[in-house]
Amino acid sequence: MKYVALACLLVLGAPVLRSQGGSNYSALGLGDAHFQAGGLYTAMGGTSIAMPSHYGINVVNPALLGRSVTTRLQVGYRFNQHVVRNVDERIIAQNNGELDGLLAMFSVDTARGFGVSFGILPFTNMAYKVQRPLSAIAGSDTIAGRSAQDGSGGTSMLHLGASVRLLHNLHFGLQFNGLFGVLSYTDRVTADGPFNAVASSKSYDIRGLLLKGGFTWDPSPWLMVGGYVSAGGDGSVFTTRRVTGFSGSSILYDSTRIDEGSTGLPLLVGMGLSTPVGSGRLGADLEMQDFTSVTVNNRPDAGYTTGLRVSVGYTRPGPSTGSWWNQIGYHAGLSAQRLPVQFKGAPIYESVIAGGLSMPLGGNAMVDAGLQLGYRGVDAPGSDLDELLGRFTVTVSIGEIWFRPFGRE
Repeated sequence: MKYVALACLLVLGAPVLRSQGGSNYSALGLGDAHFQAGGLYTAMGGTSIAMPSHYGINVVNPALLGRSVTTRLQVGYRFNQHVVRNVDERIIAQNNGELDGLLAMFSVDTARGFGVSFGILPFTNMAYKVQRPLSAIAGSDTIAGRSAQDGSGGTSMLHLGASVRLLHNLHFGLQFNGLFGVLSYTDRVTADGPFNAVASSKSYDIRGLLLKGGFTWDPSPWLMVGGYVSAGGDGSVFTTRRVTGFSGSSILYDSTRIDEGSTGLPLLVGMGLSTPVGSGRLGADLEMQDFTSVTVNNRPDAGYTTGLRVSVGYTRPGPSTGSWWNQIGYHAGLSAQRLPVQFKGAPIYESVIAGGLSMPLGGNAMVDAGLQLGYRGVDAPGSDLDELLGRFTVTVSIGEIWFRPFGRE
């Protein structure tokens, strides 16, 4: 029923206040984390560790890069819709959009499973807007006001990966991910009456490097097993704090402070398996995301923890011949996860259903469209905030056969 309610709110939505923003939970930690890119994997609920594709660029398990048969250029866009509801049943719909990766992949030698990819894609995204009333008693007077909070930014990832076939049924991949980005938070407190206001802001400029290794193993024609580990040393953080006081339009004071520090980076581990089912493939992933060493944006009411994610996905690629309708591919998936952040000591859970299509554009060009509908909330008595969410990703990729197999003795 939650998914039906989300669909009604997205379509009808007349009584719902709308604004540019996103998930209020993205204000915690580094923001909403992205662990895959492309409409193909969005449509499978993020299932990707052991799900090979002849054209999709897999950034989760680098060992799958050599499974593609074409050299490709891929660009995508992701639209996020959130319907936020608090304990008073007040509802606000907020949305935002972002580039879902600009990637290139070179299928150098399909016989040896040698593939190379590089590009830029999002790692975390933060977008939220919150306004709440304030009041204070000064003598016999009550001073009313409001606090308007918003956040934007995130971290991006420069990606360079390669894969090779070590044995007949064993592929290995290595990936370097350079993290960079800025998280910006603003809180403007305004008091009624003489229009006094105080604006405080904080931003984190983050830099770091993650190294990822992955494998796939085909012990039989009906089973593929895959896995990956991603880790890194400490990253650098520049923290800028600014406080500005206003009286009407006049600035009373303006103070800025910049600190340099460091932070740990997340440890990511995943295992997956898949098997052919008819003309398609069914797979499942289990992933652990340990963010406990990250120190950016620690808050008294929230903190980092170890996230856990499980997903199941199915893909049926369209054949390369026949009518245009016959060449359409179909994908579906489910996922459930505990986010790697917690709020007021309680875990935050998210569940998603997904589906999508792959549509040919002629030649080796493809459009992938994936839709996710889900629910996010805190599993604790008296929790005062939950969200219905929708994510729509469209990816366009074009490909050519640049490298052809050559004779070997």
